[in-house]
Amino acid sequence: MKLSRYQSVVFALASSAGFLHADVVTLKDGKKLEGNILSETPTSIRMRYHLTPKIMDEKDIPRTDIAEGGILKQKPEEVEILEIRKAVPTPDLMSAEKYEQLIQDRLRPFVNRYPGTKEAAEVEKMISEAQLEKEKVVAGGVKLEGKWLTREEAKAEALNIKAFSIRAAMLEKIQAKDFTGALKEFDKLNDPASGNTASVYYPKAAAEILEVLTKYDKQIAQMIQEQPALQRNREEGIKKLIEPDLTRMKDAIKKEKDAWTTTYEQERKTSKWYTPYKYDLESLKALGKSIAEAKDALTSLDLAVITKVNEAIQRMIRADAKAGKDKAELAKMGEAIIEGETAASTADAKSKEFYRGVFTNYRARHAYFAQQVNTPQGQTQPAAAGAAGGSSAIAGTAEPGMDDKVAAALAAAAGGTPAPAAAPGATPAPGAMPAAQPNGYPAQPGAVPPVGQPQQPGYPQQPGYGQPQQPGYPQQPQQPGYGQPQQPGYPQQAQQPGYPQQAQQPGYPQSQAAAPAPAPAEEGMSMMNMILIGIGVVALVLLLTLLGGKKKKK
Repeated sequence: MKLSRYQSVVFALASSAGFLHADVVTLKDGKKLEGNILSETPTSIRMRYHLTPKIMDEKDIPRTDIAEGGILKQKPEEVEILEIRKAVPTPDLMSAEKYEQLIQDRLRPFVNRYPGTKEAAEVEKMISEAQLEKEKVVAGGVKLEGKWLTREEAKAEALNIKAFSIRAAMLEKIQAKDFTGALKEFDKLNDPASGNTASVYYPKAAAEILEVLTKYDKQIAQMIQEQPALQRNREEGIKKLIEPDLTRMKDAIKKEKDAWTTTYEQERKTSKWYTPYKYDLESLKALGKSIAEAKDALTSLDLAVITKVNEAIQRMIRADAKAGKDKAELAKMGEAIIEGETAASTADAKSKEFYRGVFTNYRARHAYFAQQVNTPQGQTQPAAAGAAGGSSAIAGTAEPGMDDKVAAALAAAAGGTPAPAAAPGATPAPGAMPAAQPNGYPAQPGAVPPVGQPQQPGYPQQPGYGQPQQPGYPQQPQQPGYGQPQQPGYPQQAQQPGYPQQAQQPGYPQSQAAAPAPAPAEEGMSMMNMILIGIGVVALVLLLTLLGGKKKKK
């Protein structure tokens, strides 16, 4: 039976008494010796101690050289618990399986080995805390930056949770000096189709990876400069060899090059980042070019602006989860949209286009939620896409496991159920925002939005789905229930500069009414087809009559 990693560690600790029993002797000159006291006499002690972290030494130490009270003997449990304490507090985003592994493989074995000790009592408390945290995870909770989110909060934070996980993997690879792996992780964050660029962790990761690119650029530049000399030295070294060393060297060089080529071809299938090879000049130059382009792209970003916009998006997403039922949350959502749009108006061109699509659709959702919270009791509103179950309106952040309410909302989306329009002169809904200007950013207080815009059918499209293709950004993936074909009876929405006109809400100027729906086609043969067939029959009879009359005359 194979032992788990934790079980192997515990077995190793239990089998090494010297490791588990650590003594510390403090000398009068202040120097401390750590190791094991092997024997004692009235005048000296014999100790095996660490000369260096990896080298052990053994000697007799006169008691006259030891400071008063300078002998500290540690029990095995006192040593081992130092490692156990490193397991708490538990890291972020731990799964229920990892909690169970921690409890069964590390904590309980310690209690069983040292029952009745104060250290065992301390670990018992760790077990209780780990069990409680595991139950939170099973219930759908998530630990993020040391704080616990409920199931509902975790759904609303799905975008940031995903981005946090990717950034954590990126930082781990940076720590290991794996620049290629770190850049691959950052590309996952830098893909607008995933929606991760709207996360609060994106600007932080961008600043961190920019430092990596600066270091990597210098490293690759040096490799490019040194490659000709390395290649020349290798070739001259080969010329000096004789058999069988010559054949061995050539075989080793070929094996090394073939192994790199295989890795290179695999990496190039999925990324522009690959493991550099100091002898291949062309691949080094191509890598240097990719690094320079990535640096230029990130340097052009105003990360301070992006940080401000993404923080507004975070507040907007949190409020979105309850905005259809809570007027206070609806107001928070509206405020976050306006703050985000205002900040986004000063972003770089590419970021501005990305944010335009996000805020356009959240405006539509806000308008729809305003109808919901102001609908009199007894009346019903069609479900808004993503309004229940924590489905986020940013591409790629909806969780795969959706509840019945979300499924119903998506089904309504596919059917194109229209949202009821507000009556002319209705009072503004609580939390209502100023309408967007043609440039896509909010109007000043009191400004009147343009009238005569076509009424938006159905309920709002979720941001990130069905958006126009933006320069430099890949097409967003279509999700079930979003971006459906135009439904019969509803006019096509006219695209306006900036943000499209939102669905008519209480307090907004009355927009043009939707065109009446055409009568549904009857089953079977239509009246027009019957008339055409009748005309054909009459024409055929007349033709036959004329031909028959000519034959009689002859």
